[in-house]
Amino acid sequence: MTRYTTLLQDYARHVGLPVQEFLSTQELVIAGIAIGLAPEGDEDVGNVTVFSSLGRPAPDVEREKLMQLMLEANGLWVGTGGCTLGLQAGTGAVLLCVRLSLAVSDAASLSSAVQAFVDVALLWQEVVQGKVKPQLPVI
Repeated sequence: MTRYTTLLQDYARHVGLPVQEFLSTQELVIAGIAIGLAPEGDEDVGNVTVFSSLGRPAPDVEREKLMQLMLEANGLWVGTGGCTLGLQAGTGAVLLCVRLSLAVSDAASLSSAVQAFVDVALLWQEVVQGKVKPQLPVI
C-alpha cells in the first residue's frame, strides 16, 4: 500500500468518512465546496494535490480585474493561504489548488490543511461570484 493510500485511509477514519467510499472517489464536499484529492508524482514520496472548481465568474464580474486580482493573489500567496488560483482550460472556471508533501502529512495535518483550503475556497468563490471585492495588502 502506498503512503498516499494510507494517508487517505487515515484521514477518512480521522474525520469519520466511510473509508472505502472515500478511497474510491477521493472527493469531499465541505460547506458546499466540492474538493478533489489526487496524488502527484510518486505515491510514496510525492505530493497530495487538493483542488476545487470555484465556478465561472459571474457575468457582472469584470474578468480583466478578476484575472489581475488572481495573479496578484498568487504572488507570494497573499490572500490564498498558500493555494494557487488558475483557470480551467476550455471552461473558464476558476480553480483553486494546493500541494502538500506526503512525507510530512498525516491525518491530522491533512484535516487542518483541508479546512484551511475550504476557508480560502469560500472566500474566493464569493469573489468569483462578484459578492465581495477584496483588497490585497501591498507588501
